Amino acid sequence: MINRQKIDSYFNNTGRHPAPKNEDAYTRHTRRIKLIKLLLPSIAAVLLGLLIIFPNINAQKDTITLDITLPQKEELEKLHMEKTNFFITDKKNKVNNFMAEKIDETAPGSKLIKLIEPEGIIPSANKTWYTVKAPVGYFDQNKNTLKLLKQVDVYYSDGMIAKTTEFLYEFNTGTGTALTPVEAEGDLGKINAEGMKYYNEKNLIIFTGKTHIVIDDKKL
Repeated sequence: MINRQKIDSYFNNTGRHPAPKNEDAYTRHTRRIKLIKLLLPSIAAVLLGLLIIFPNINAQKDTITLDITLPQKEELEKLHMEKTNFFITDKKNKVNNFMAEKIDETAPGSKLIKLIEPEGIIPSANKTWYTVKAPVGYFDQNKNTLKLLKQVDVYYSDGMIAKTTEFLYEFNTGTGTALTPVEAEGDLGKINAEGMKYYNEKNLIIFTGKTHIVIDDKKL
């Protein structure tokens, strides 16, 4: 007769009768295969996404580089400097030293420079010189001219001081012109005139228009 208790004890007592090792290895291998099958589609999707994204990144990078290295002409900023020394040469390469609190180009590429508080030295003949200064000035690089405006002061090394409100100096010809009335004072006295002309090479000043001269009798 079959002993049913022994049969039940055989199937329930797994501690003394473990599963074969071959069956455990097969189970682990099956799980790995299933895991790989699940991961492969995800990896393929990631790689496909990278292939789509990288060309767009390269295209954007190229576009940004071109925008920075090749700006449009109208986008260029105007020239601006502060507390600057600059040098202007005439037709004989004589150097005129100037300085200004601010230098601003009136328009990009115009070569017309606005000067704030310009002041400079203009060498003349026989080791003499003139100092000119004004609140505002304009230097035209194309014409090589300097126009001083508002309160223009002209100091001559021999002692004369002249004041006007608009003075134009042409470096190519070495001539200066006061376009407005002039008040001058020197060793001999005072002069009021409608204008003034200055010739650098001749070291000559001519007062033009109606001129009134007051001479100090002590100096006579």
